[in-house]
Amino acid sequence: MKRFTVDLAVIGAGPAGLMGALQGAQVGKKVVIIDRLGLLGGASLHHGTIPSKTLRRAIIDLTGFSQMAYFGQARQAVSMHDLMSRVSKVLEDENAFLHKQCVESGIDVISGTARFNDPQCIEVRDVQSEVCGYVLSNYTLIATGSRPRHPIDIPNDRTLFMDSDQIFRMEPLPGTLIVLGGGIIGCEYATMFAALDIHVILMDRRSDVLRVVDAEIGQRFMQYMQEMGVELQLGQRIQELRKSEDGKAEILLKDGQRVQADRVFYSLGRIANVDGMNLEAAGIDLDSLGNIRINALFQTSCPHIYAAGDVIGPPSLASTSMEQGRLAVRNAFLLKSHHFPEFFPYGIYTIPEISSVGPTEEELQKKGIHYAVGRAEYREVARGPITGDITGLVKLIFHAETLEVLAVHIIGTNATELISLGQMAINFRVRANYFIDTIFNYPTFAEGFRIAALNGLSKIGSVRQTTV
Repeated sequence: MKRFTVDLAVIGAGPAGLMGALQGAQVGKKVVIIDRLGLLGGASLHHGTIPSKTLRRAIIDLTGFSQMAYFGQARQAVSMHDLMSRVSKVLEDENAFLHKQCVESGIDVISGTARFNDPQCIEVRDVQSEVCGYVLSNYTLIATGSRPRHPIDIPNDRTLFMDSDQIFRMEPLPGTLIVLGGGIIGCEYATMFAALDIHVILMDRRSDVLRVVDAEIGQRFMQYMQEMGVELQLGQRIQELRKSEDGKAEILLKDGQRVQADRVFYSLGRIANVDGMNLEAAGIDLDSLGNIRINALFQTSCPHIYAAGDVIGPPSLASTSMEQGRLAVRNAFLLKSHHFPEFFPYGIYTIPEISSVGPTEEELQKKGIHYAVGRAEYREVARGPITGDITGLVKLIFHAETLEVLAVHIIGTNATELISLGQMAINFRVRANYFIDTIFNYPTFAEGFRIAALNGLSKIGSVRQTTV
């Protein structure tokens, strides 16, 4: 029976938990991580962010998909085994790196399920539900993440009906695939499998997809998906999921239609991992959606217990979770800190990538803000044709009077890398004409900021070389 007395106990080893633990260790605190499986990186490393992005890259590379703009050639056939070989190597390397970080930082890792006995004492149980340890902590960070939500009755057949935790065990690749859910995860996987020349049917009860993005970007993405061969069936209400008589996955719609495919992948939201933790014993409250309720400092209703990451709800991004975990620990130990940023980038790893920072046009219109828009098509930037991407777009939104950059929305190759230029411009209150005066490496996608600024300023007669 192991007993630990520590400055900081971290429950969960995903992005929020690891960053919080490393922050605590960095300032000399004794830290222990409790994780259900003892796997560093959490769902982000083992089921979500890292494997899905590695799978995406492997699909693009191994199929020759990015070369189709030049040659229009048939995609190379690859197997799930080929793809998973690359995924497994990346996960192995990342896992080794995280373990090395914890060892070098003096962080202990306990494998087991955490359960509060009281606000200070955490009981740890092993896979047989036997108590294997106790942790007494001055401060606790809950970062247990989330799991796929199952709002409809899903048949208990994981060879036909899969969520994001199971999709990597799909073998062989199907000829047809239904994707349920037009959110970020659903759209990412829909385009990945379409790039493998699988017939993908994307279904959602709403009439559009990716509702978090700017409408113009969303429309362009939907058009691109259809050109890839994705069949969109939107505005569909599902009555039942079942296995058909011939062994296929079948969806019965409320209007009586039936849709069949070899497999169904469903992404219908996520739910916080709080079950079995006995949060009541620590006096921790949940909100109406089942997420842990926190204040601006990431404190729960128990002052010395903090929470960060998916377990507190949106935005539920690995990037934001890491910063939340770091800030929570800095706040706990009264270190210099700051409020969580108002604006931060969203990265959506569809094919093509989408990334945004700042409000959408629709949000600015609702607020009555007088803005202007500049656009740069990837086909206008030499790097676009070189890379084989002539469909991308850099959309720069700035205030029509002050010219201050308000938002940037990008769809296309390297969108998630480029967005940092927009983020810095917003944070430093840069005017759009700054990009006109700036020399960019040539040829690069970043030149799109200059072209977009020229385009936008020309519309309002403000192409001038004003120093920021």
